[in-house]
Amino acid sequence: MSSKPVAGRVPADPTKWSEKSQGSVAANWTTEYTDIPYKCWRCETAATFSAADQQYTYEVKKAPIDQRRILCEPCWRESLRIKAKLAEYERQWAESKETLRSNSTYLSEWLELLELLEKFVPYRHDVARKAMIRKLLGAA
Repeated sequence: MSSKPVAGRVPADPTKWSEKSQGSVAANWTTEYTDIPYKCWRCETAATFSAADQQYTYEVKKAPIDQRRILCEPCWRESLRIKAKLAEYERQWAESKETLRSNSTYLSEWLELLELLEKFVPYRHDVARKAMIRKLLGAA
């Protein structure tokens, strides 16, 4: 007789976790994932880190087992969009630093993106990069 799936619960298989997570205490006692409600750090909307999302995050993507969600889906997608734009600015900077260092439009947009990302990520702000851009803008 098979048991019926329970909404908000999914069986866990710690043998599929990342190597580091498999060595954690949680690997010894975690048998299932359950929905975890939280409030989005940015917009304060109620959200849920679903049991199915946890299973995918830990067992397929191999994210650390102590990773938690802080952004709702729309805010997370917007943060990814900003990060992709920032990656493009970084690429352009690496290729054309000498010409871009006096381009105030480029520098202003880059600084604006860095400051916008801070509204989505409560940690690891790029203080040094922002200071460099402000200095270049002052000279431009």
